[in-house]
Amino acid sequence: MKYKFSKGSFQIYLLVFTLNFIVLSNINGQTVKKIKTKIEELKTSPDFNHENPAYIDLLFELAKEQIHINIDSTLLLANEGLALSLKSYYKKGEGYAYLRLGDYYSQMSNKEKYKNAYDTALAFSTKYKYEQLKIIVLNNYGTTLSIDGDVDNALKFYLEGIELSKKNNDNKMLSILYDNIAIMYSGLKDYETALTFHENSIRYIKENQDEVSLARTLSNMAFANAYMHNFKEANKALDKAMLIFTEEGEMDWLSYCYEVKGIIALEKKDYTNALEWYMESNLLCEDLDYFTGSLNTYNGLAEAYIGLGKIDSAEHYALKANIESKTSYYPDALMRSSKTLSTINRLKGQYKTALDYQDIYLKLNEEADSENFKKGLEMLRSNQKFEVQKKQILDEKNRELASQQALTYIASGGVILLIVMFILIYRNYKVQGQFNGILQKKQQILIQRELELKESNTTKDKLFSLIAHDLRGPIHSFHGIMQLYVLGQMPKEDSDKFLPVALQDLSSIAEMLDNLLIWGKTQISGTSHEPKNINIHRLVQKNVRLLKPLADKKSIDIINEIVEDIVSFSDAAHIDIVLRNLLSNSIKFTNSNGSITISGIEEDGHLQLSISDNGVGMNLEAQNRLFKKNNYESTFGTNNEKGTGLGLYLCQEMVEKNGGKIWVESVLKKGTTFYFTIPSKLKIKKAV
Repeated sequence: MKYKFSKGSFQIYLLVFTLNFIVLSNINGQTVKKIKTKIEELKTSPDFNHENPAYIDLLFELAKEQIHINIDSTLLLANEGLALSLKSYYKKGEGYAYLRLGDYYSQMSNKEKYKNAYDTALAFSTKYKYEQLKIIVLNNYGTTLSIDGDVDNALKFYLEGIELSKKNNDNKMLSILYDNIAIMYSGLKDYETALTFHENSIRYIKENQDEVSLARTLSNMAFANAYMHNFKEANKALDKAMLIFTEEGEMDWLSYCYEVKGIIALEKKDYTNALEWYMESNLLCEDLDYFTGSLNTYNGLAEAYIGLGKIDSAEHYALKANIESKTSYYPDALMRSSKTLSTINRLKGQYKTALDYQDIYLKLNEEADSENFKKGLEMLRSNQKFEVQKKQILDEKNRELASQQALTYIASGGVILLIVMFILIYRNYKVQGQFNGILQKKQQILIQRELELKESNTTKDKLFSLIAHDLRGPIHSFHGIMQLYVLGQMPKEDSDKFLPVALQDLSSIAEMLDNLLIWGKTQISGTSHEPKNINIHRLVQKNVRLLKPLADKKSIDIINEIVEDIVSFSDAAHIDIVLRNLLSNSIKFTNSNGSITISGIEEDGHLQLSISDNGVGMNLEAQNRLFKKNNYESTFGTNNEKGTGLGLYLCQEMVEKNGGKIWVESVLKKGTTFYFTIPSKLKIKKAV
């Protein structure tokens, strides 16, 4: 189901779409599911009562989340919560009920009812000093009024919300309120002022460490910078925002970023890139059923096609934008498409039609300029009025404080004497306690670090002892063989017999040293992680070619069943190490004339890869011990190939570093399958 805001500036609709109602709705099925689960848990408790404030609060939370999913549910839940609040004399609940009713009627464009509901919610929050509720009401009320064109009152509510948020140290709401004011100024095309308010928002978002809110504000700043021709700043903000939106699944905002990329390309007259970005945005908008976003992309596509000289394609999209904006009456979209159609018809030689569209454009443009000028004056007047009122209130408070100051000083003097006496008595006890506490904490930290160091040293000692043992034998043996060979004391029959064995031992040593070097690097400087989109089929094929000589010696077939176009967003070096170690292990523990199969499936946003062999297999005890810490021990393959277990440790570390997991399934004497998961392809434009 689609919902649209009231008539007004289309530019404001686009920017407001999610941010202005951030407190109202985070369209997230998981959130709804969690709230419903909590409600059911409450209902199943033995002492459940419908008038329980916790239950009523959950109803309002659910009403908030349903505003853009099932709006009828918002009305039902708000009314149910109101009835229960009235019955149980839960005043805070009554205030939130009217807030949610205001949100509902705002979406339904019922001005009389949303004003009545929001005014009632404000009255409750003021009377009973529910300041957090009041901040949210001021924000939502202001947003609705700004969409309806009443920027004077909208700004008044926003500024009052900012003062109250500062008083309550509510950084999250401060960032939202500053951003909403910035969006109003962007709607009036005063981009410089908009950027000033966006920067204030960024400051509070960083204190709150909210990545999604940061990305939303960055994308709105990019919009303003695009029209100010600050293209470098705009692109930098968009690139950061797009990564966050992609990771968090915020597809509506990702479509907006693509659109702003298109705006930048249009402003630079780079029509080919403009077309690509608008196409990306349009695909997402249509998939999300995002009506207002689609209108803007139609207009952008039309302008890009004109720049490329493809007039028929430009006319197709301009007409779509014109018809749909006329049907739902979005003035900015209608004005923009009329201007584009005037240009198209002039290029086609249809001058009368071009003039008709030009007249529509000029009329709408004149109305918009007049309306924007009027709104700008209203906002300036409202801001000045608010500052004067705030100064009057502060002056009055200062006078009251001055009259009370003398009495306060006298009372304070007596209190200070008592406090000084108390401090002198208490000081020694407290200081001693503090020092004892500090010493205990430091002692605990030292003990913990000592244990960690001992464990680390034990692991390293065990590993180096094992490696030294496994290196000494083959190297001494190879040294002896080479001595006999050089001195001419080894018959050809013996050299043909012993040299291949020595070469096999050296291959095992090389593999062991490779893993040891990688392990040593991770211990010294940690594991770097540089993910990008990589072709898994090619990476597997590379390792198959690398290890084929070892497999051919045992007549083992390696079958790569992974489809050619399967892609993962992972660190290529990490996955290369995992594939090489697992494939090498399978070759070691598979008998001659055996087979190894590498396959993969894609599900739930990740890839599951498996490497299966029909080798010797493992019992359950060996499987359980396989990935445990400090599980380093010499093992021998079917041709006496040596291993230490270090390779599997590296596999586990590399897989987990890429957000996956690794496990094994094995049947003794029948074979083993190693499974691991990694992320699927990152679906962003122009991915590697």
